[in-house]
Amino acid sequence: MELLPHDVVEYIFERLDVKTLLKFTAVSKQWKSSIIQCRSFQTRQMLHRKQSGKTDVVLVSLYDGAGSNPNIEALRTLVVGSTVSVKIPTTWENKFYQLVSPSPGFGKDKICGTYKPVWLYNSAEVGLKIKSITTCEVFDFTTNAWRYIVPASPYLIYHSQDPVYCDGSLHWFTKGDETNILALDLHTETFQVIPRPPFLHSLLRLIESIICSLHDRLCVSERIWPEQVIWSFDSEEKTWKKIYSIDLKTTPSWRRNNRWRTFTPLSVLGKDKLLFYDGESSDGPLVTLDLRTKYCDIAYKCKVKAYKALCYVPSLISIL
Repeated sequence: MELLPHDVVEYIFERLDVKTLLKFTAVSKQWKSSIIQCRSFQTRQMLHRKQSGKTDVVLVSLYDGAGSNPNIEALRTLVVGSTVSVKIPTTWENKFYQLVSPSPGFGKDKICGTYKPVWLYNSAEVGLKIKSITTCEVFDFTTNAWRYIVPASPYLIYHSQDPVYCDGSLHWFTKGDETNILALDLHTETFQVIPRPPFLHSLLRLIESIICSLHDRLCVSERIWPEQVIWSFDSEEKTWKKIYSIDLKTTPSWRRNNRWRTFTPLSVLGKDKLLFYDGESSDGPLVTLDLRTKYCDIAYKCKVKAYKALCYVPSLISIL
């Protein structure tokens, strides 16, 4: 390999998975510094993985009431349809955080290429007696410390659903008389409101709706019997469009114990398959649905029950 031209080595490395690249960092200091840790290489490698149709899912450990467990990791990524799995070391490894209500978000600053865990929560709901109605904290990997974003969101957020990353921003449903979608730009660290979906009008409808990201676009999955409809937001036209419609009567796997479960869309697999996360199951399996045959299958079942899934296609090398 060392006899090959530099551009040929890069071409080969772009087609390797993250686990193999991590091994190469210990083989050659030159490969590590001049190729693998290079931001432009990481961008090309991530783009190639997305074009190849491979989906990476980040698993995040949660507090399960069992206390500290040395066998539980903070972050792990896996490739759907493969045995490839990579552990992501973090400063909160083997630690648990019992939260009152807020769920952390995780995304990438598209300009700087850095990753940012974010906590946005309603101040009063966690007992904070401050003027700001919300509090926003961002974890900085360069200092290994949390810092505050000021000003935080001017809108209360709906805590029952997890924030979703899409196109450089994290997104939440707002809480109040009128439901909107709030976005935090991870580069500028400023908030803005996405044009309200025309199908969201009440809290009851919100309970049956989930923010998600498909085709690198912000989407909302809405369940209204007998369908589960997925809407996509066009950021240029500022409009919403229906892209998928699932007939629940032909998908019996969606119904368990005489009730319809909440399946969160995570990713598109090929032309006719969607990847879902069963957030209500104790082992949080990833489920694939063939839109053509209506056949459901378990793509991955978590071995540890303290995990939740976040769909993301990162260049993981930059945070390892």
